[in-house]
Amino acid sequence: MSSAVTPHDGDGDVANELRELRLEVAALRAQLARRTAETEEYRRRLVASRNQAERLATQLKALRGSSSWSITRPLRMRRRKALNNGWT
Repeated sequence: MSSAVTPHDGDGDVANELRELRLEVAALRAQLARRTAETEEYRRRLVASRNQAERLATQLKALRGSSSWSITRPLRMRRRKALNNGWT
């Protein structure tokens, strides 16, 4: 008994494989959408962190340029020296 191949014998397999591939593509698109949203959130946080760093740097510069910082310099120096010598 010979088995003759008809043009439609593999159609079911091809249709199933196509259906599976379409599901895989849909899953990958959903994953890409999630990753894109995560990336945007990380970018937003990075911008906010950089802005905060700039504000803090500006505040620190203003503090160190103030007259009270200059006036209290000798006290900070003595305290640092005392701490380095083991005094509490």
